[in-house]
Amino acid sequence: MLSLRPFGPPSNGRQLVSTMDEFSGNWLTSFGPMTLSQAGETVTGTYGVSEPLNRLSGKARGRRLVFDYAEAQEQGTGWFDLVRDGRFVGEYVAREAPFPRPWHGNRGFDGVWYTTIGTLRLVQDGARVAGHLDNGASFEGRLDNGRLGFRELAQGPKGEGWLALGAGEFELTGEWKGDDGAEVIPLEGRRAMPQPRATWLIVLEAHWQRSLAEREFAFGDMLDEIFARLPHVNVRHRYFSDEASLMHWCAALQFLPEPVVLVITSHGEPEGLFVNGKIIDSRKVIETLQLADSLRLLHFSSCLVARNGGANLANPLFPVSGYTVSVDWMASALTEFTYLDMILGKGLAPEAAAEQVYRLIGFAGDDVPADCPYPAAGFQLIRRAAAGQPIEIAADSSGGGRSFLGALGDIRRRLTGQA
Repeated sequence: MLSLRPFGPPSNGRQLVSTMDEFSGNWLTSFGPMTLSQAGETVTGTYGVSEPLNRLSGKARGRRLVFDYAEAQEQGTGWFDLVRDGRFVGEYVAREAPFPRPWHGNRGFDGVWYTTIGTLRLVQDGARVAGHLDNGASFEGRLDNGRLGFRELAQGPKGEGWLALGAGEFELTGEWKGDDGAEVIPLEGRRAMPQPRATWLIVLEAHWQRSLAEREFAFGDMLDEIFARLPHVNVRHRYFSDEASLMHWCAALQFLPEPVVLVITSHGEPEGLFVNGKIIDSRKVIETLQLADSLRLLHFSSCLVARNGGANLANPLFPVSGYTVSVDWMASALTEFTYLDMILGKGLAPEAAAEQVYRLIGFAGDDVPADCPYPAAGFQLIRRAAAGQPIEIAADSSGGGRSFLGALGDIRRRLTGQA
C-alpha cells in the first residue's frame, strides 16, 4: 500500500475550483499526488510519494496536455485530457516500452469515497458538484468557501447537509440534518485510492439456454478460469435477465476506482442485445456507462451489435468493440481470449490490442485466409471520442427533481459547448 504524501490543507474554496482548460492545482493520480502549474500553454509539475519527487513538463492546448516525465529509473512521454474540472484521463509510455499505459487523476471533491452512509461518487465541475450513493440516492450541491452544501433530491430522505475536505484531500467530514427535525448525523469518509496495478474484468452475461434440452455453459466462467492466473486482475461474473438488471450492474461500475474492462455477453442484433425476446438498446447501455470514469473498454461479446457501429456505438468516452456479423461461437472465443489477454496480461491499450488481434488471428476481421475453417468474425473496435467531441447524455425522465445523470449531462454539454 502506498504511503501517500498529503497536500497542505486548502485555505479556502478557491483552491478547490479551477478554470476549465486549466491543469494547475493539486491532483491525486494513479501514481500518487501531483502538483501542476500552468502559465499559458506551458505546464510544469512534480508527482510521487517520496523525495526526490518525479518531474513532468509539457504543453497544454485546450483540454489536452502533452508532456515528458522523468523519474529516477524511467523517462517517457504521455498525454492528459481534462474530462471535466475535477478529472483527467490519459496515457503514458516509458522510453523503449512498446505500448502505453493509463494514467488518471482527480482533484477537489471529484472521485469515489467510502463514507459512513455508503460508497459515494462525486463529480465536480467548478463550484458545482453532483453526487450519487450506491443505494441509489442522489444530490446536487454547490461549493461555498470550500464547503459543499447539498439537499437530497431523489430516492432518499429529505433534508440538507454539508461536506468539507480534510487536509490532503484524502478525507471528508460533514453533517446531515433531515427535514423531519431529527438529530444531526455526522458524516465521515475517505477517498477510494486505486490499488497499484489492480484491474477489474467485469463479465455481465445473459443465460444462453432457451430450453432444458440445452447443456449448461457460461462464457464468464471460462474467462474467470483463464484470468485467475493473473493476480492483479479481479474477475467478477454477474447475470442479467432484462434491461433493468443490466443497467443495475452497469451503474455499479462508477464506484470502482481501478481500471475496468467490461464484457457484456448475450445474443445480439444490430440494434442491441437480444434477451428474453426483447432488445436492449446498445446506445442506452453506453449512456449509463458514461458515469464509469475508470472504464477502459466496453466489449459486446454478441453477434451483430457492431454492425451499425458508426450509428449506435459512436462517440463514447471509452472504446467499444463487438462483431458486425453472426459470429461463430468458437471464433469469437479465440478472438476474445487473445484480445483480453493483450489488455489484461500484456498491458496494451484496447486500440493496440485490437491491432494485434487483426495481426495474429487471420479470421478476426472481415476477411479470412485461404482454407480457414472459421468464417470471418467481423471484429470491430470503435475508438473513444477525441477531447472536445460532443457527447450527449439524456436527463432523467422519472420526475422528482434533477437526477445525477441529468446533472452530469448538463456538465458534459457545457464542456463540449452545447449548453
